Amino acid sequence: MAQNPAKRHLSMDSSEGWTTLVGETDIEKDEFSFLWTVKHFSVVSQLGSSFESPVFHGGSNFNHAWQMKICRKKDVQDIDYLSLHLRLVDCGKGRPCHSKTEVVKANYQFAIVDANGQPTYIRGETPGATLKVLKFKLKSGLGWGYHKFITSADLIKPELKLVVDDTLTIRCQIWICGGLKQKLGNSSDDTNSNIPVRKRMAREKVAMDIGKLLRESIGTDVTIQTKERVLKAHKAILMARSPVFATMFNVNMLEKQLNVVKIVDFDDDVVEAMLQHVYTGETMLMAERAEELLKIAEKYDMTGLKEDCEYQLADSLNLENVATILVLAHAHNAPYLKQKTVYFITLNKEKLLKSPTFREAMEAQTDTSLFMEILFSQH
Repeated sequence: MAQNPAKRHLSMDSSEGWTTLVGETDIEKDEFSFLWTVKHFSVVSQLGSSFESPVFHGGSNFNHAWQMKICRKKDVQDIDYLSLHLRLVDCGKGRPCHSKTEVVKANYQFAIVDANGQPTYIRGETPGATLKVLKFKLKSGLGWGYHKFITSADLIKPELKLVVDDTLTIRCQIWICGGLKQKLGNSSDDTNSNIPVRKRMAREKVAMDIGKLLRESIGTDVTIQTKERVLKAHKAILMARSPVFATMFNVNMLEKQLNVVKIVDFDDDVVEAMLQHVYTGETMLMAERAEELLKIAEKYDMTGLKEDCEYQLADSLNLENVATILVLAHAHNAPYLKQKTVYFITLNKEKLLKSPTFREAMEAQTDTSLFMEILFSQH
């Protein structure tokens, strides 16, 4: 009988006399944060129409010099606003500017730090694959920023806790893009560029292996009873991923005695999707069942699942669902989702006030103050 020829594998090394060169193109980058604390803000803000932060340097690669500026101004409706801008002062010791027309490519994000130390009134982009690159020039007066960053009335509202003990704290995050980096080497070289790929592949392999325990019910020691299904799971994994499950199995509760957890207040698919996320960090039902998954994540205190749901729902905001998602975010303590939803509403006030769907959703709420405060605020 004829034997099948041995399979040939594509070789990326020089075992057959060839040397494969590999190249990599990346970009130099730097990022840092600066906290600007303005003490006796009520007095400082009355000393002139504008005031500036100290000049600050940041980042280990470029060390440019930056400065923030606050201006007080009124619009045509005589509403008092604070504008906030970031400007380039000089190019620092690491990369001197040769002329006033030289450009530094960067982006930024402003936020006010509230009484709880949390950033709020966030304006600007979060770094990511689609981060927009802005051009800062020395000759530019104000640089980049927001002419209507916040109204003076909102800034001093006691319930917002933005000015604490007459002190205002502003956080500025800056992401700087430099020139292109080129790297050349052999495919067999164990270069640093391969490390992130290997780490990602290793994480995916771990998730696949742990997920196999759930899919094939290997070594399970607890039963999850839904409305119509019986799912097998592992106490240790549930306890590691959820403080609520940890409490169930650590104290003398019925679940610990019977090794059974009943979850009948959610659809079977939602419970199974929750378990998939517990074991692998993702679920295929995220796009279509994010609202229910957010609720079950809140019930069992699963922060990773909850954050994924918030991002999914924030990306899906539109004029038809924004009212429902605002109520959901408010009821289930989802701060990121609520912030994004409020911002979407403020940008689309006129359209939403004319929308029957939005008005019906608003009127269906027993407490309409959540909507009314946003719709009729001045920012």
